[in-house]
Amino acid sequence: MIALTVVLSSLAVGLEVRDHQGASSSALSPTSSQPVIAAAEEPADPVGRDLRTEPEDDRPNIVLVITDDQRYDEMQFLPRTERLLGEAGLTATEAITPHPLCCPARAEMLTGQLAQNNGVHTNFAPQGGYDRLDTRHTIATWLQDAGYNTAFLGKHLNGYSQTDGRDPGWNIFNASSHGFSDYVDFHQYDNGRRVRVPGYYTDYVSQRTVDYAHELSRADAPFFLWVSHFAPHAARKTPDCLAGETCTLRPPLLSPAQNLQRAVRGRTTTDDQAREFAAGIAAKPSYNERDVSDKQHLVRSKPRVPADQVTDFALGRAAALDGVDRSVDRLVAQLAEDGELDNTYLVFVTDNGYQLGEHRFWGKILPYEENLRTPLLVRGPGVEAGTRTDRPMTLVDLAPTFLDIAGARADLTLDGVSMLDLWQGEKGEDPHRGGLLIQAGAYKSETGKRGWLYRGVRTERYTYARFFDGFAELYDRERDPYEVDSVAEDPAYAALRAELDRRTRLLQDCAGPQECNRDFGPLPAPAG
Repeated sequence: MIALTVVLSSLAVGLEVRDHQGASSSALSPTSSQPVIAAAEEPADPVGRDLRTEPEDDRPNIVLVITDDQRYDEMQFLPRTERLLGEAGLTATEAITPHPLCCPARAEMLTGQLAQNNGVHTNFAPQGGYDRLDTRHTIATWLQDAGYNTAFLGKHLNGYSQTDGRDPGWNIFNASSHGFSDYVDFHQYDNGRRVRVPGYYTDYVSQRTVDYAHELSRADAPFFLWVSHFAPHAARKTPDCLAGETCTLRPPLLSPAQNLQRAVRGRTTTDDQAREFAAGIAAKPSYNERDVSDKQHLVRSKPRVPADQVTDFALGRAAALDGVDRSVDRLVAQLAEDGELDNTYLVFVTDNGYQLGEHRFWGKILPYEENLRTPLLVRGPGVEAGTRTDRPMTLVDLAPTFLDIAGARADLTLDGVSMLDLWQGEKGEDPHRGGLLIQAGAYKSETGKRGWLYRGVRTERYTYARFFDGFAELYDRERDPYEVDSVAEDPAYAALRAELDRRTRLLQDCAGPQECNRDFGPLPAPAG
């Protein structure tokens, strides 16, 4: 027996719209535009919301919004998010995703642990994916045990299936099962129901976000809401994504409203800016790097990336992020309407960045700035509007920070450290001053199904990575910001390389905040 759930949103039928910065122009509005009709099977694991009501508990709410595969420099396509979070709060300019791949990054956020401790090394079995995550010990279980209502919405770790049911710790659990990589006609495990949604993914997540924010606000207890978007991840072109870490991909699909825009005006509101963005990538010294002899085999084996491919993907990615931007706008408005905005920490990050032809590589995982850097914006109680910090912080630090906000405790040892004092303007000692461990797990074409592709360290100035085959790359980002020329074999950097390798070997097996966040003292300066 099939039940139908209809979520209606307004269809923009006029020609009046606002451009990407909010100015009026003649076009079709790219806001959520179509009815989202979800065909649901009978409940597979019916579990009630069972939301707590604690009107005397005035601890802050926490809302985490994440994107998928977003580059740091693509924040230009989210002007509302920058205004509502960055200008109204803190922008971290040196935030890092130390394991730049979907599943390991999400596991870091869930557990506050690095991959050697949480067990999620990569996206696929046997050392990665959903099955490697111990869902009994996550930020959800800890906050729920501490009295928070909790909700998860959107993309989960690769390999999650409807048959896995509801993860522990979530009062509301609406996780994507499959099909979402096509952006349309996808499946959700919606609080005990297996649901097929023929609509557009970002529109669905956007509507459910405001629904859950309102429901949680009405419960009158502190809450944690995690919103996990799929944009701007590439869309799947062939079904080989489940077979390995590489897929045949195409640019993200436009929403129905954006398709209507292109049909009427020949472009979306983000197209011109996206073309400029693509041209900027093509102008970088690292794009289709001429000499890659100082790069590991994975880069040396790649052909040059066509410029039209960069443009095509930039257009799709910008449009996809515009949908996320509007979703954040709706979320903030809902929190304000419900009277919860001023008592809510709202955090925006991505799981990892993405190379669009830099160093001839297309994708993520490698230890370059395009992959490692993440936008991190936060607004909330005690966070001064319009502040910026260049202090390093990582995705591993989010769970400890959320626990600090809630006055809660974890039931395992975390590797990250709370950044709440820094968010609130207190500039104590930098816990990451000795450098951050960066790493990537098995990459089948290189390592086989097990092992580590590389381990390394990123400091304020240097990036060092030692690959599984012994090959090393070292970049002096102060002198070479595009990471074109590795100095790993430069005698002037020999002492520095040795010290960074020593730090890598100590950090790669670290466990706990003291071991994983060390002060190793000053680094040797390059000779000469």
